[in-house]
Amino acid sequence: MRLSTSTNIYFNRPDGSKAAITDSIARCARAGYRVMDMNFHDCCTFRNEFVTEGYEAWLEEVARCARDWGVSFSQAHAPFYNFCDGGFDRREEMDELIRRSVRCAARLGIPWLVIHAGTDFAAADWRKKSLEKNLRYFRPLLDYAAGEGVGLAIENLWDLNIAPRRRYTAQPEELLELVDRLDSPLAGVCCDVEHAAIMGQDPAAVLRLLGGKLRATHISDFINIDSDHLLPFAGRVQWAPVMEALREIGYAGDFTYEIHRYTATLPDALAQDALAYSVKVGEYLLSL
Repeated sequence: MRLSTSTNIYFNRPDGSKAAITDSIARCARAGYRVMDMNFHDCCTFRNEFVTEGYEAWLEEVARCARDWGVSFSQAHAPFYNFCDGGFDRREEMDELIRRSVRCAARLGIPWLVIHAGTDFAAADWRKKSLEKNLRYFRPLLDYAAGEGVGLAIENLWDLNIAPRRRYTAQPEELLELVDRLDSPLAGVCCDVEHAAIMGQDPAAVLRLLGGKLRATHISDFINIDSDHLLPFAGRVQWAPVMEALREIGYAGDFTYEIHRYTATLPDALAQDALAYSVKVGEYLLSL
């Protein structure tokens, strides 16, 4: 298990701007990271070159930067939307961006692409209908990803921010049922430790439940639902049991930070030292 971090660890800047992905790679490499997660979702939300016709040239620049700095990518985050919502009016655009993220992941040698499930909020039997619609959506996408040699790791979500409504796959057994029904070696799970903790679940127990289906991780801490995606030990997660559970299940993937709030308010004069400190925290966690 190696320490990794999302490109979003250095992305949101105090003045409201967004750092270039290449800048994030370079800064993370200088801090000591050698493995990263490529966040295509951010590239869509904030509309960088990934969403343009020039995305292939942009991707080559990203790949060249990573090679120059000795960085590789072991997972990525796909764009996502609620495909269970029949009224969503940008379906064609978003589906193309998701397929683009698959192709780009393949070009970067990334084996696992993290993606979110959808929820049929309108259905009375929402859990059953959500499962059916997710199966219909993911089966052809899995076939497409298989053609590119990329697997899909579906992430556990959270729903306290929309209570009393429920979000599909906020409960780990829903996520497992979906992946089991997809029945593909290229369908796996991403465990977001913070999501489990926010939901009042025991993250270590969730990891043990997911077991051999686990292909990727999102590692972060939280204080409450308005103060999340923090560096471990800055919040409420108990980390020693999490590390013990990862060891027990024989997890072979990477330990990947998703802590985009960590440097979001730090001036550049402090950001580099903060990145280096995050490496020390990660190395300590891996030592457990």
